[in-house]
Amino acid sequence: MFGIVISLWLIAITLLVLFQPALGPVAYYLIVWMHPEEQMYGGLSLRWTFLIALTSLIGFLFMGKGRQVPKSSLVIFVILLMLWYFASALVNDVTDEEFSLATDFAKVVLMSLITACVMNTRARIHTLIWIIVISIGMVSLRTGLITIVSAGGAVVIGPDFLGHTNEYARFVIYTWPLMIFLSRHSAHYYVRVGFAALSVISVLALIGTNSRGAFVAFAAMCGVLWLFQNKKIRIALLASLLAMGAYFAAPEKRMESFSNRAATIENADEDTSFVGRTEAWVFGWDYALDHPIFGGGPNIFERVHKTASHSNYFEVLGETGFVGLTIYGVIAILAFATILRIRKLTKGIPDLIWAHDLAFFIMISLVGYFVGGLVKNHGFNEYYYMLLGILMGTEVAVRNYLIAHADGERQNVDSSAKNAPAQVYRN
Repeated sequence: MFGIVISLWLIAITLLVLFQPALGPVAYYLIVWMHPEEQMYGGLSLRWTFLIALTSLIGFLFMGKGRQVPKSSLVIFVILLMLWYFASALVNDVTDEEFSLATDFAKVVLMSLITACVMNTRARIHTLIWIIVISIGMVSLRTGLITIVSAGGAVVIGPDFLGHTNEYARFVIYTWPLMIFLSRHSAHYYVRVGFAALSVISVLALIGTNSRGAFVAFAAMCGVLWLFQNKKIRIALLASLLAMGAYFAAPEKRMESFSNRAATIENADEDTSFVGRTEAWVFGWDYALDHPIFGGGPNIFERVHKTASHSNYFEVLGETGFVGLTIYGVIAILAFATILRIRKLTKGIPDLIWAHDLAFFIMISLVGYFVGGLVKNHGFNEYYYMLLGILMGTEVAVRNYLIAHADGERQNVDSSAKNAPAQVYRN
């Protein structure tokens, strides 16, 4: 019965998106990051994300004034990467299942661009961030509480749709800055406190995963966050006290496990996991040298080397060649350039503090993505391209505000000039 109710709800949302395309990204990412259809028994087993993406596209094409294509080079290069990924799949001998990875990435890019075009107001962007944080935050809350109840003795495991340990830990750190954003920019005090508490519990969830790569990425995120703070010494002392408290409060088994895993970073040549990664990287580099234009196509590492790429950069290099990696690098540069541009445009404007802060916290998420990507293959992962869509939509919202504000000031000046008393000059 519950499965039927969820199925009817999903059908209603799918149809509603046709008439309200701005709901498309909200509904789509709700399903991507929460997967309500996987948490029910019975009901319709359909590709709901594909249906939402399709109805979002149809609604977008017939949408009126609400859509606005960003005038950003990011749009061009994201589309170019999608086309190059398709081309690499076409020129290589890939299976139907592997070719579906290219079509799935096309869907990822499509929803990223629709997000950029329709999520162009503060209310819409805020709503989407709520959906993302709640969807992943619910899991972080549960796993964080498990870490607390077990006093750090249990290794938490994420749900299937977010991955179990390392994969799940990445999504926790990607979402953590958005939790802090909502803790600062939600309307009600208790909501802000709730998101602040969730951000703390998410750190405990991260600790519970025991993921070394995620720890390093999170440390880089905290380092960048600290650099942008005014009270650096006070924050450093507070962090040190918290770290000491955690050290003495954690059970001996947890500290022993953490120390053993940390030691493998220092003795990387003796760590079979790290050795396996380096072998995958060498394979990706050598294969790209032999196939520099298109690479080996989707899933080349699993198909030939029988292991994952263990890196964003070698994943993109091996699957799309040096040309694809160059496009991927340009997208990264343009993303950070967009962040800096938004912060410059919004600096000192009270009505745009939300955009100023959002660009900053997206930057923190991207730091975690790129640092974590050194040892984890998320080159074509949905979360990154979703953030790019939100970033482009935020810039559109900022420019719309600045244009409207400038037009309003111009009208006030013209009105004042018309109402001013005429002066008569006599010789």
